[in-house]
Amino acid sequence: MINNKRLEHEMEEVSKFGALKPRGINRLAYSKEEKEARAYLKSLMLDLGMQIREDAVGNIFGRLEGREDLAPVASGSHLDSVPYGGCFDGTLGVFTALEAIRVIKEKGFSHKRPLELIIFSCEESSRFNMATMGSKVMTGKLDLDKIKSLKDKNGISIYEAAKDFGCDVDNLDSAKLKKDDIYAYVELHIEQGPVLENKQIPVGIVTGIAAPIRYELIIKGRADHSGATPMNMRKDALVTAAKIIVGIEDIASQKIWKTLVATVGFANAVPGVLNVIPGEVKLGIDIRDIDKNNLEKADELIIELIENLVKKDDLKYELKQLSKDYPIKLDEELVDLIEQEAIDLGVEYIKLPSGAGHDAMHMPEISTLTGMIFVPCKEGISHNIAEEVNMNDVFQATEVLSKTLLTLANK
Repeated sequence: MINNKRLEHEMEEVSKFGALKPRGINRLAYSKEEKEARAYLKSLMLDLGMQIREDAVGNIFGRLEGREDLAPVASGSHLDSVPYGGCFDGTLGVFTALEAIRVIKEKGFSHKRPLELIIFSCEESSRFNMATMGSKVMTGKLDLDKIKSLKDKNGISIYEAAKDFGCDVDNLDSAKLKKDDIYAYVELHIEQGPVLENKQIPVGIVTGIAAPIRYELIIKGRADHSGATPMNMRKDALVTAAKIIVGIEDIASQKIWKTLVATVGFANAVPGVLNVIPGEVKLGIDIRDIDKNNLEKADELIIELIENLVKKDDLKYELKQLSKDYPIKLDEELVDLIEQEAIDLGVEYIKLPSGAGHDAMHMPEISTLTGMIFVPCKEGISHNIAEEVNMNDVFQATEVLSKTLLTLANK
């Protein structure tokens, strides 16, 4: 039913915005490259006859009206990337949704409910250490003060970046939606893990989404001469940081957890020169699980670890919570519907949880039903220029998505 060549061509075209050589993209949130990709997408949406609007933080909504005045059925994802990222994370969900909706119109299928394509702003945390920002604003989880306080490595806040991008960010409350404003939201995404490829299954039906708790930790010691300061008189912030990193690894590796993971994603030492004892270190800590109780317990253990190690080494610290999200279980009704559509199409599938966070994790706040479809990615690699998919898997998943959207739009 879908146009495979068109979908593949459009994925190739959008990958030119922020393209790296020989592959991959740099398309950070609110960058020139993202603006170019959005302009290309909007031109395709206009060609389809969609009504387009953008909210106060730049979330894009493209709409095809239905026969009746009902809450819409929506699909989409994001266009921003991590630095030196792949071409499929987020972007694939946007263009498969466009193709799924477009073919419904082209084939003349009648639908009661409007169909919407949603492109979320600032999904990746790479620039501002805040993930899924657009959907958080949409669901009322972020206020203007928080948006002004979160800054990138150049000291530019989300507020400043969004304003320079052309967003009416001062009217943030206008972007909030209410419960059931959307009837159903279904997001297609690469798995970002190895399960589907290892099992040689083209479609994953997501049952739940893990969530992160994230921190910025600043450890404060004292910078001294590396040659003239005896070992027993040092306050080396990097040594304490190393103990914390290993301690977090040990906590996350305990057998009591089934799905918990924890990562220290960066360690920035100051002054960062060879012959000076590091006087300060900044760490980025990411803790995730699909089990809320385990996530909270691990969080407590890691905070306790930090406090004890810093105290033992007679240093000081500042711990800033960047975000605290909770895992969700996706709607069984929608899981069952996606499963039935896959069966009817003869597409192989399995059910599995998502270890990565997605905009879909916030949508139950405003959507009656929320679901996700995964496609395999080569060797499970994502957030990497080596990110790759098999387009035959994508085509099958897009057929399942389109059938699911059409069924939902007639409920």
